[in-house]
Amino acid sequence: MSRIAQWLAWVLALAALALAVALSRPRREPPPRLVVLLAIDQLRADYITRFEPHYSGGLRWLLEHGAYFTDSWYRHSGTVTGAGHATVATGMHPSTHGIVGNSWREAGKGSVYCVSDDRYAAVGGPGDGASPHALLADTLGDRLKASSAGSVVYSLSTKDRSAVLLGGRRADGAFWYSPDCGCLVSSAYYGGALPDWLREFNDAGPASSYAGRDWTRLADDIALYERLARADSFPTEGGGTDSVFPHSLGDTGFESGLIRTPFSDEIVLDAALAAVRSGELGADAAPDLLAIGLSATDAIGHRYGPFSQEAMDNHLRLDRRLGQFLTALDEEVGLERVAIGLTADHGALPLVEHLAANGVDGLRLSTEEFWNAARPGIESCGSGGMAEIVDSAGGRNLYWNEAGLSARGVSRLDASRCVAELLRSQPVVEEVWTAEQLAAGGGRGVAVLFENSYFASRSPHLQVQFRPHVYPGGSTGTGHGTAHEYDRRVPVLLAGSGILPGRYHDVAGPEDVAPTLGVVLGLDMSLERDTRVLREALLRRSE
Repeated sequence: MSRIAQWLAWVLALAALALAVALSRPRREPPPRLVVLLAIDQLRADYITRFEPHYSGGLRWLLEHGAYFTDSWYRHSGTVTGAGHATVATGMHPSTHGIVGNSWREAGKGSVYCVSDDRYAAVGGPGDGASPHALLADTLGDRLKASSAGSVVYSLSTKDRSAVLLGGRRADGAFWYSPDCGCLVSSAYYGGALPDWLREFNDAGPASSYAGRDWTRLADDIALYERLARADSFPTEGGGTDSVFPHSLGDTGFESGLIRTPFSDEIVLDAALAAVRSGELGADAAPDLLAIGLSATDAIGHRYGPFSQEAMDNHLRLDRRLGQFLTALDEEVGLERVAIGLTADHGALPLVEHLAANGVDGLRLSTEEFWNAARPGIESCGSGGMAEIVDSAGGRNLYWNEAGLSARGVSRLDASRCVAELLRSQPVVEEVWTAEQLAAGGGRGVAVLFENSYFASRSPHLQVQFRPHVYPGGSTGTGHGTAHEYDRRVPVLLAGSGILPGRYHDVAGPEDVAPTLGVVLGLDMSLERDTRVLREALLRRSE
């Protein structure tokens, strides 16, 4: 071979090697124009598996075109709305972001609602102002705003705490439904006036079209409802008085009744589309964030239970309405330029009576009676009367009056240990955790879930874990808030720009959604020691 031929062969070999290296080198896709973060309040994981064959809308699209994590669980114990939405938005545990519940007790302040802030008035309608001042970690939207001055962050929900905590501290606006006006309102924290698109939306009277409307079944196949749910009329549903379809809103007071129907989600999604159609979201190269909290599943689940026909019908309607929403996003932005994350803030316990009918031992527990029965022991442990030594005892929690204990020469640690031993002896109690135990850390198993929910200045001094399927609530309906499987297991779905479709079976959690979407956006999101970026679902393309 001539020298020239050898030289050409050498050059071609180098070029081939350089091309191979370039082709194998992953690069980050251009960021999407719009990220949509959907938090479906009380969406149990089994809704997906139970109803998937009957999807035809948005949930069908997400499952077929997105990444579905089939084994997803919360990694904290306090499974309530405030804590869950803050965790979804930040990717952090309550022990970091500080939202340990919907409310808590603080020394010198008494009861504190998670987004209450009397420095700010309501904007756009009647109600109370709110702010994210109690949220101590950055949300996905906060990180986006810090990295991209041209980005817009809006959050909307039926509930104020959902909207405020999903949006975060730097959001351009957080908006929620007010039954006092049948419209969406905000807080002066976000400015003195609603944006034009929301004023126009409210002027059209979003709730008024539902006056006198009946909530009927979406499908005519009653046998289908009975097979996938249960008989329509069931004890302890609907407050014991409203357990059968149809459910009428009436001509007066319907603005409040909307919250307990699928129609409240329709209003929130319509408002979200108004935001997109205004041109403020997804219209330019600066990526925007639209966070949406849909709360109908929670209100209906509390009232009727997750195996009710009402819960089933709401879920099928949610699928259809999300389909319409995604179709509109495709028209306005293009779904190829939208990244979507969908999860829930918590699950729920089935109705105790439903469990009993299926051979599961459950119990309705009056926590007032529980704590009253424990009162003599608590007073003995604290060397004083309840009024002097206890700030609050109810539900699953006890807060000491530390000044009262100190005046009696009793340490909080000794009093807590004494009461914990007393309560552990009760047959309805599985475990009791003291603040000192959780602050020390190093626990295993369930203890880690409680440690991840513990924030020293806000968390209770004693936390009771009742045994599984004990509902410490009223005589009807059901709830959530425990570390048990039925409250912690929720779905995680990702789709759109930057996401590799498929079904993934490694353990994941809602805490992983914001960090993963952060990677899609090119943001640096913090991780906890036990959370992760869902890298298996990230799409990498070659040069």
